[in-house]
Amino acid sequence: MTREQILNLPRPLRIAVQLVAPTGQHRPRGAIVDTRFVDCTPCGVSTVASVHGGTVLCAEGHQQPVGGAQ
Repeated sequence: MTREQILNLPRPLRIAVQLVAPTGQHRPRGAIVDTRFVDCTPCGVSTVASVHGGTVLCAEGHQQPVGGAQ
């Protein structure tokens, strides 16, 4: 199916199809990667970061421990 065909489906069916064949839009109900807000010292702000094992990576690419900058 093309992206346009998937987006034209009724909403419940569209959500089910997008889980199997994503259209590049945000996935419904949940993220693929665990995210959280952290205080990033290099950025100087509280920002969203993705968790990768024992490290978090802020939106600007700064790495720090899961507990945040120390």
